[in-house]
Amino acid sequence: MPDLALAGVTVLDLSLNVGGVYCTKLLADLGADVIAIEPLDGHPVRRLGPFPGGQPHSDMGGMFQHLFSNKSTMALDLADLGHRQRVLDLAQGVNILVESFQPGELAKLGLHWEALQALQPSLVYTSLTHFGQTGRYRDWQGEEIVDWALGGYMYFGGSPAREPLMVPHDQAMFHAGAQAAVATLAALRWSQRTGRGQQVDVSAVETVLSAHLWTVAHWTHAGKIVRRAGSEVIRCKDGWVRFLATRFDPMFFILMDRPDLVDDPRFVDRPAWTEHAMEVLDLLREWCLGQKKEDIFRRGQSLRIPVTPVYDAADLAESPELRERDWFLDAGGSVRMPGFPFKLSETPPKLRTNASTLESSRKGRLTSAPQRRVGNVGVKPANRLALEGVRVLEITGNWAGPYAGRLLADLGAEIIKVENPSRPLGRAVMYAGNQPMRHHYNRSAYFNKLNRNKRSLTLDLSTPKGQEVFLRLVRISDVVLENNSPRVMRNLNIGYETLKQVSPQIIMASISAFGPTGIAGDYVAYGANIEASCGLAAVMGYPDEEQPYQTGLYYADPITASHTAIAILAALRYRDETGIGQHIDMSLQENAIAFFVEPLLEYLIAKRKPARRGNRHVRHAPQGCYPSVGEDMWVVLCIRSDEEWTRFAQLAAIPELTAEEFAMVAGRRKHHDRLDGLIGTWTARYDHHEAAAMLQARGIPAAPVLANWELISNPHFHDREFYQMVVHDEMGVFPYPGMPWKLEDTPGTIRSAAPLYGEHNGAILKDLLDVDPKELESLYDKGIVADVPPPTIP
Repeated sequence: MPDLALAGVTVLDLSLNVGGVYCTKLLADLGADVIAIEPLDGHPVRRLGPFPGGQPHSDMGGMFQHLFSNKSTMALDLADLGHRQRVLDLAQGVNILVESFQPGELAKLGLHWEALQALQPSLVYTSLTHFGQTGRYRDWQGEEIVDWALGGYMYFGGSPAREPLMVPHDQAMFHAGAQAAVATLAALRWSQRTGRGQQVDVSAVETVLSAHLWTVAHWTHAGKIVRRAGSEVIRCKDGWVRFLATRFDPMFFILMDRPDLVDDPRFVDRPAWTEHAMEVLDLLREWCLGQKKEDIFRRGQSLRIPVTPVYDAADLAESPELRERDWFLDAGGSVRMPGFPFKLSETPPKLRTNASTLESSRKGRLTSAPQRRVGNVGVKPANRLALEGVRVLEITGNWAGPYAGRLLADLGAEIIKVENPSRPLGRAVMYAGNQPMRHHYNRSAYFNKLNRNKRSLTLDLSTPKGQEVFLRLVRISDVVLENNSPRVMRNLNIGYETLKQVSPQIIMASISAFGPTGIAGDYVAYGANIEASCGLAAVMGYPDEEQPYQTGLYYADPITASHTAIAILAALRYRDETGIGQHIDMSLQENAIAFFVEPLLEYLIAKRKPARRGNRHVRHAPQGCYPSVGEDMWVVLCIRSDEEWTRFAQLAAIPELTAEEFAMVAGRRKHHDRLDGLIGTWTARYDHHEAAAMLQARGIPAAPVLANWELISNPHFHDREFYQMVVHDEMGVFPYPGMPWKLEDTPGTIRSAAPLYGEHNGAILKDLLDVDPKELESLYDKGIVADVPPPTIP
């Protein structure tokens, strides 16, 4: 019996960007046999570092060691006919091929999807690029700052008094890699059921656009432009901490030793608290100055207050929570490497092999193509939905859990969202036109975005009868997905051990702040808190400021959602092979660190903490965000070579740019401040779309920094039909983000809007569970099931 979820899956990795190799890393860590093809002079990731002692070495870079563990590598020259034949031979024996070439480049080499499909019809061919295989930007030059500018995050990151701020360390590519793994595993499931492969098209920009919560909805539903709010961390005695201080919670006053304020009329209820939120913040800031971050963290969590410290890489390397959960990996000797984003009870990921040396890669030790296993060729499901036939019970609120469920739903899974009859979550946030109306619980843009393609069942799980009904559903389901505090499921007595007794094949995925085990097992935190504790805030900011910054959104949630969907798909494959279910443990903290891994690697490998670099690149220069025509309008660019600099200087036609000290990258880095001023004088003449188009026409990576109102009107996103109109019976018709991937044969679809409250109670209870009319009437009479929530203040 296999001990890894993807044992027997074979992957050929031709990708040359971080996104592609992160996709295949996730597959390899779950047990897939990954063969990575690299150029004769080594994969570009080998040159990223960080390096021990700061000395570049093709085999010792931290990012290469991390992203290429559990893989084998072969160095080939794709310009050589014999080497290309080797790739063709290998491709005929694998389940999956991943590539990241500019659209059309592999066609010139005979390695494109159509050619390989003819040789191997069941192949899943995943293409991961900055802008996708179609659309007017498909041939643009991409860089991480370009992805971030077009992806909608950059506009509201940073200080309102300064230029927008990017999140560094290839975050768009990590999003692309994770979403590519989701789509690839779904396509693999389809291939092994039908014998039919397909191309998976992943755009890094669209995966970032998919990682938003309410950015576009603020504009489409309320006409609000989301702008930079500045830093929300609070200084303390020895660093910084992150609260959600606008959240009504009188326990803040207990934390600050001010119980006298609990009954103060200014803070006595939610409306009063909201009105006087700045006074609460001022009190909190003053108190924190005399406290240490760790003391605030532990004491606040003991009071169930979501607060976390701003941890840097050194803090994480010594984290008692990570140590207790045995998160770091032993890579041999004294070397520690970052761990995995998921824990699977039956098939835990393992560090099986370290990354290959370039010398061994050049020797090409693989002498034959891998033996591919084919599924049930000829089976034809009724619909073109990759996850058709999978049933998921979802007990979630907030963002990470609902988004993980939505990814599965978009791919065809049946999602039954189990909602609390007395306290529905997420249904009272962001109404169209700021008008709750009578049925406000059906009009939340927040809820409706995250819960399309799902069915709603209201069920009180705190009652024995509600639990009995739920367990009856478990018997006929494949997955239970929940993101409650660990003690919630434990107290309800419907944890994994209980579910396993009811159905040994059930897969349960549990998402929590720090994982259910260890000293932080019952701590509470949201994605914004985790941005502080995972290391992101410590390195996001302007180089000339001490203040840490955050993304402005609950960034850890979409990361964890993507990884959760991957783990569920892997566990489903293992269950199909063995009949055995398992528990999946997902920690927001560990997921965010796994995504934001480079600063931690720099500390572990090079023994230094990375400095904030703002919008600048660690190697290229200049790179930055510059003003353009309009109010708070900006454009980004990145110069990657001396040749690109020459082309830019000719375009800008500013005499100072031709100075000798700017001719080489070392000089441009040295004089970056001066160059920023000169570049800004040129960009200020044009609107941001115009400037970006002029630069891209000369092969220079550039993009407008898109505000939320520009996202739904962008012509490239329109070309690719990314935003889609969704018809909701009570909300009306609004555009929402589509899919973060395009599957050729089994495209994700929006089949239904988010469900009305309790909309499917009858269909689920009567049709699925065969509940008789008298039992159903009793469930309603006792409030265990409800079609209308209790009266609440919207």
